[in-house]
Amino acid sequence: MKQKKIIAAVIMSFVLMGLQSCDFSKQKEVQQEHREIFLVYTDWSESIALNELSAYLLEHELDYKVRTKLIDVKSAYDELAKGNADVFTDAWLPNTQQVYYDKYADKLDLLGVMYREAKVGLVVPSYSELQKVEDLKLYSDPIIGVDSGAGLMHKTRMVQQKYKLQAQLIDGSEQVMIEKLRYALKRRNNIVITGWEPHWIFARYEVRFLDDPDNLFGEKEKIYTVSKKDFKKGHPKAAKFFERMQLTEKQLNTLVYEVYLSEDPLNGVEKWIKNNEPIVNQWVKGLQSDNEK
Repeated sequence: MKQKKIIAAVIMSFVLMGLQSCDFSKQKEVQQEHREIFLVYTDWSESIALNELSAYLLEHELDYKVRTKLIDVKSAYDELAKGNADVFTDAWLPNTQQVYYDKYADKLDLLGVMYREAKVGLVVPSYSELQKVEDLKLYSDPIIGVDSGAGLMHKTRMVQQKYKLQAQLIDGSEQVMIEKLRYALKRRNNIVITGWEPHWIFARYEVRFLDDPDNLFGEKEKIYTVSKKDFKKGHPKAAKFFERMQLTEKQLNTLVYEVYLSEDPLNGVEKWIKNNEPIVNQWVKGLQSDNEK
């Protein structure tokens, strides 16, 4: 009888070990499923720079596999709300992109504030006679803009209606807009573009925002990192990383400029990280995988 009990205990031990092994395998599979993060970004200078920096640090410091996709801003919010994408690091709130955020607010989470001094408006050369937005009543040349779905373009259309402007708003891309600005500056021609800060043009060229006394473009706002709902549950370390990831005006402007100057954005990111190691170390401290440590 004693021998039978011993045999039964041994068998039970093997069964329990097998169950634990299965549980461990399932846990491992779940962990593997959550090692991939899908970032979406837009074709704007700061969006490209923030996306490249985030992807680099997630891969090299936190050991995630990262996928990225260039997309327009409206689609970025659509994809997050549907759960098809994980994170967008360039959400301008509460003004510029509020129309998109409000539409899906119950399906999104704000992970953190990336930057606190963002501004949008209309930009002119320093030599321009135009001083405030209302002066555009006497301006008939086109206003050069970016993609039509951008929040900044919605704001500019509101300005057109408010002041009954004759000037047509031309949509296109940031690259085309900058080329037209560069061409006008070389010839000291008049030009009005849709602009935002942070942006490297304010360091490179003599340009300024038109005053906006009626506050049609809104006060300074923040750039948030926004994710699909419950991203934190599946990626707690990545969520903590984004919560910590905050940049000053100087840090973000230099990042955007380094990425812009580099033929390969990765080179610009690596150079910026080398010059900003203390702040980067604060972002990733305690979050690295055992392999990275």
